[in-house]
Amino acid sequence: MRLPFSPIAIALLAMTGCYDRGARTPAEAHARLQAALAAHDSSMLWRSLDQDTQWSWMTIQRAWREAYDITQSVVPEGQERRHLLARFEPGATSENAETLFAKMLTPGDWAASQALVTAAGTRPPEISSTGESAEITTPAGSLVFHKAHNQHWGWGFSGLASRADRLKRNASADLERMRRDAADYERAAARGSR
Repeated sequence: MRLPFSPIAIALLAMTGCYDRGARTPAEAHARLQAALAAHDSSMLWRSLDQDTQWSWMTIQRAWREAYDITQSVVPEGQERRHLLARFEPGATSENAETLFAKMLTPGDWAASQALVTAAGTRPPEISSTGESAEITTPAGSLVFHKAHNQHWGWGFSGLASRADRLKRNASADLERMRRDAADYERAAARGSR
């Protein structure tokens, strides 16, 4: 029996129709953020984030998972191994970037975001002249939303981007260091087995 759609078409439909990729407008992004904070729901907060922040968390999770695997494979038993495994464990044991994001959320992340939303009140975000960002300026700071470079993604909250970007840089540096050091650990293990 011939299927009316190809498997590729079905996959594309599923990706575009079932997976929520951001708000269509800054006002919708603001409403999503308000709802997530009111519910104190990390999944809703994840879905309210801008594309770059979500991608940062994806990079962190992948880097920590690989660094954890390298550590398990080549670093000899001892304090250094225990320290490295503990450092990379959040990413290695997370099912995906959203799960890692939820684990790493701090009370400060919630409080700072809530303070901005409360200070913004019901005012809508004002879109910048470039059309790439929108913000509400408040005494507590700016509540900023960014539009994705990919036109199908939409708008999202970028107020948690700086921490995610810093963690992404550190995780990428950790992974590069572990990749470089892996050969040294293997050589040391080979010398020790002689």
